Amino acid sequence: MEASESTKRPRSPSPLPSTETKDGSAVKNDSTEEGLPPAKKAHIEPTTSAPSDKSISGLGTKVEIDPEEAMFNASSETTSNDNDGKKKKTWGRGQGYGNGGKGKGKEREKTGPNAVKYERRGNDWTPREKKDGDDQENRLPKRRCALLVGYCGTGYSGMQIQTHDAKTIEGDVFAALVKAGAISSDNANDHRKSDVQRAARTDAGVHAAGNCISLKMIVEPPLPEGYKTLAEYVNSLLPAQIRMWGFVRTVKSFNARTAADSRIYEYLLPSYCLLPPGRDDPLGKKLDKSSPGWRDLLGKEAVDFIDATPTFEPEEGEEGEKGKINPKNRGEFERRRGWRVDQKTLSSFRDLVTQYKGTHNFHNFTVGKPFNDRSVKRFMIKLEVKDPQVYGDIEWISVMIHGQSFMLHQIRKMISMAMLACRTASPPSLLPETFGPKRIHVPKAPPLGLLLQAPQFGVYNDRVLNKHHGLQEDRDAVDFGLYDELMNDFKVKWIYEKLRQEELDSHVFHKWMRQMDCSMSNGLAFLNTQGNIPPEADLSKGAKEARRAAAAAAAKESGEEAKVEEEEDMDSEDEEVDMDELRRGELEG
Repeated sequence: MEASESTKRPRSPSPLPSTETKDGSAVKNDSTEEGLPPAKKAHIEPTTSAPSDKSISGLGTKVEIDPEEAMFNASSETTSNDNDGKKKKTWGRGQGYGNGGKGKGKEREKTGPNAVKYERRGNDWTPREKKDGDDQENRLPKRRCALLVGYCGTGYSGMQIQTHDAKTIEGDVFAALVKAGAISSDNANDHRKSDVQRAARTDAGVHAAGNCISLKMIVEPPLPEGYKTLAEYVNSLLPAQIRMWGFVRTVKSFNARTAADSRIYEYLLPSYCLLPPGRDDPLGKKLDKSSPGWRDLLGKEAVDFIDATPTFEPEEGEEGEKGKINPKNRGEFERRRGWRVDQKTLSSFRDLVTQYKGTHNFHNFTVGKPFNDRSVKRFMIKLEVKDPQVYGDIEWISVMIHGQSFMLHQIRKMISMAMLACRTASPPSLLPETFGPKRIHVPKAPPLGLLLQAPQFGVYNDRVLNKHHGLQEDRDAVDFGLYDELMNDFKVKWIYEKLRQEELDSHVFHKWMRQMDCSMSNGLAFLNTQGNIPPEADLSKGAKEARRAAAAAAAKESGEEAKVEEEEDMDSEDEEVDMDELRRGELEG
């Protein structure tokens, strides 16, 4: 917008040129006419050819400079021919004077017979000392690539490489690339130099048949004899539970996390996770009060199976033996492995999972996100509950979830909510309630059953194959379909089999169910046949204050001291997370 006439700054007149007389003397033209500002003084750096103690022709003014600088300029001409035996030094980068005063070099003595003379040199740079073999390595080109990998997450602290000593999938892959020569020695000490990003950040213990890592790497390092491809060589340097399927050259701007337009996850759960709580369990007793007749809405086979359960005795043992399984309960673990889900229970579970389809506010299914945060709205493309399959002694139910993106813990909490609602006869209408402003505590399902099938790159692949948006380079699509057979074999051996074996050995899902059924907290009061969230289950700040006020009022009326019941914190079971990474979205998948 143009300024008004009254606010415009008047232009400074150009200085009038000086004129010379016949004798060569300069006549200064007066540029300070009335009403006009004086012309700016020219900035002249003093040099030995224009010493500061003389007027420069055409200016008529004396340029004043630091006398130390003048002394230095005068002495610098004689320094190079000085043979008086005094020690000569150079000043420049890193010696505190020639680098803008930022260095920490010895301060130059100003006067006296012991004054150190400096020899000026340019601000050049000194190349690092190269080790044997560096020349050949540095000549190898580094290209932006998409690395396709699969892994069993058991024993790892998640996918994303970390700065501390945590054992991660990405850390082992990066170390193998360094050993294979795909990462130069200059970049080997810091993965950020290679711009490492992942399409999905899986949590500790979570598996992936396919995941993508984007980075800059050497695509054709020298391979030892007997190895035909880089993937084959890298796999020889990796543990068997991590595999590199291959890699693809990408465009320079490719980022695995932002280029993935959707992701497909699979969650495997034993069918006995859908069995209802027992009559004597705290959760069952709460349901008897809040939802009389809730058991009549369940499948008869499931109710009869639970009623036949032997009395459960808590595990006992000395300190250090708390994880030891009580032998009296081994029979119940084995009995549940023989359970095969009935059709009514399976149909109820499918109806509940279907409620997640579409765009919803998932603030109750993650950590540290309020209801009004725009980032909590996520789009679920497709959900499918497959027919049960028996692996070993256990019947497993597979849930496929295809979503545009997911927040931290979102899938595990989605599965947990569906399982809990199914086994307590809560109706499908409960799930839309969880998308509302009320804050509730949704437990996380065990990480053991979560599996990343593969991220999808539909938009990027369309761009490179059809050369949209002015793309000139020839690039291949990021396609996991090329490795379907390898990925399926790996899933059966390293994921399904490991999952089954870990459940047999550690009873992860069974213990999770017992933890839910034995909960005494009101935090699970949203599990009821009415499909609503009662006030006692609302953990929002306003609801908590209202409950405290009501308790204080009731105590005042009765004349008794107010008793404030401790409430379960929403994120009490969630590990600490880096809030900066959470805000940046790096803890998402």
